[in-house]
Amino acid sequence: MPLYSNSTYIIGASCHSVLGDNLPASVPLLRQKPGSPSKLDCRLTGTETKVPYFLLSGCDYHDADVRYEFVLTNIIQTAISDAGLNEQEVAAMGLFLGSSSFDIAREEIRYAKALEDEDNAIPLAECGMAIVAENIRKRFGIKGPDLSFNTACTSSANAAWYAHLAIQSGLIEHALVLTVEFANDTTTYGFQGLQLISQNGVAPFDERRDGIVLGESCAAAVLSARPPVDGQRSISIAGGANLCDTYSMSITHEDGTAVADVIRQALTSADIEWSDIQAIKCHGTATIGGDAAEAKGMLSVFPELPRCAVIKPFIGHTLGACGLSELLLFGAAIQQGFVPGTPGLSNEGENLGFVLNQTPSEALPGFYLLNYFGFGGNNTSLVIALEGELS
Repeated sequence: MPLYSNSTYIIGASCHSVLGDNLPASVPLLRQKPGSPSKLDCRLTGTETKVPYFLLSGCDYHDADVRYEFVLTNIIQTAISDAGLNEQEVAAMGLFLGSSSFDIAREEIRYAKALEDEDNAIPLAECGMAIVAENIRKRFGIKGPDLSFNTACTSSANAAWYAHLAIQSGLIEHALVLTVEFANDTTTYGFQGLQLISQNGVAPFDERRDGIVLGESCAAAVLSARPPVDGQRSISIAGGANLCDTYSMSITHEDGTAVADVIRQALTSADIEWSDIQAIKCHGTATIGGDAAEAKGMLSVFPELPRCAVIKPFIGHTLGACGLSELLLFGAAIQQGFVPGTPGLSNEGENLGFVLNQTPSEALPGFYLLNYFGFGGNNTSLVIALEGELS
């Protein structure tokens, strides 16, 4: 019997990040110490600065066409193939795309080339939230409803949540949830200008934390109300919530009240108590205010915190892609029997009231909480269910 009668199952999935171009290659690396990011040139201040960035494995950073044509197509094809959907099911499914930059990386290259050929080149003239989704619809013959989400760091988490709601409402039978976040100057310079990028690495919830390290990711998942094959260990979305905190234009309230509210609503949505949660995938940006708000919010909901993990030290902060990318990586890890640890951090997170798992630990069937708290105060929590035993 399913853990939750209104679950929406992940029946196909793929993710390409710095860890690798597929989930089977990426997940074992979550048992190891996180690697180091590459360095990109940033001349925003007039002097050359090296900006740390977790870039896609096996891809030339400067070749945006490869990213949008090959990488994007490959992960979608893999997810659909894993799901075993036929041509009619693909045509009828919905498309839910979440990103904070969409096709800006490709447009920046177009603009740079235009500057070489003409005097009145227009920046960002041919990009927009709907263009990526429309191209995917045409390429894969998708005729169902499509929605594009740009809610900063919660973009693809919200895409997954609304895909779940659309399936549960009976609007569609299957949904393709997609995210794309590729390195671009607009994003890099923006965060560098805000002085939010760390030069010292990702240290979530640590007293030494001093900012984010950006990362690229592209991920796709097929959701369905139809459970996977009997006996197969599965991941499903069992509940969730999305709230917008209007405290600030940039961050959620540091007292943690908004974080606590969205977590409580997510637990209520899944019809479970705080004590039912096996472990938490924290958002863990490693910013001073963001980590403080998340810690206070969680501690106000959980009298005793379960194990806590963070994925960003492994792949960087993938912004609009972190919702789906971290869901798939964390979900695949617990399917394989372990909750990732975060080795290399000290115990100095105790000043926030808790510390992260330092080493991987056993993942048992049950419920897991995934947190995402976006720039601008958009907050999302998802409850996922792990069902079945390891084969």
